[in-house]
Amino acid sequence: MKKGFTIKSLLILVAVITCFAAFAFPRYFWEKEKVRALAVDAILADVEIAQDYFMRLNGRFASDWGDLARYFSVPAILNVTAQKVEGTPAELYLAFIGPNGKPEADGYILRLEQGPSGQEVSLLSARRVGGRYNYQLVRPMLTGQTVCQGQDERGNKFCSLFSPYLVREHIRFISSPASLPEEPFAVPSVGK
Repeated sequence: MKKGFTIKSLLILVAVITCFAAFAFPRYFWEKEKVRALAVDAILADVEIAQDYFMRLNGRFASDWGDLARYFSVPAILNVTAQKVEGTPAELYLAFIGPNGKPEADGYILRLEQGPSGQEVSLLSARRVGGRYNYQLVRPMLTGQTVCQGQDERGNKFCSLFSPYLVREHIRFISSPASLPEEPFAVPSVGK
């Protein structure tokens, strides 16, 4: 008599693998989305620093990504590509690079937004485009605290689990460029 797999043992093996996948895949998708959202939060912090630098030099916040190009670039270590959205200079599209080396179909739209007063750019936001979860990361420029806002039930659940991971940091902005020294980048000369 030959020993080997019977149909019954094969069905039990398939059932065990199916149960494992039912528990593992949701966790995998949650962890993948969490890592992406944290990377985008880091990018928003870098944009906030670039806006602060632009404010110091020009006396106002930039309302166009073209104005920030000198002061901000997406870190290559995050494995992200960035491109401007046509027709809207205040929006930038971020897509993560997939395992095949090409940008993935889903991403984020970063936006320089005006605050409640409508006078000047005072909010940075990253809205999720595509993907499993529908949410938006909003970073008010004066507080430096990113907030996750769900756009539907699944997005709300993601934000409730993700919010503790957001780093609370504060970047001090200056009130006016007149408070800066005349030559902020002057390097003292060394005598020979």
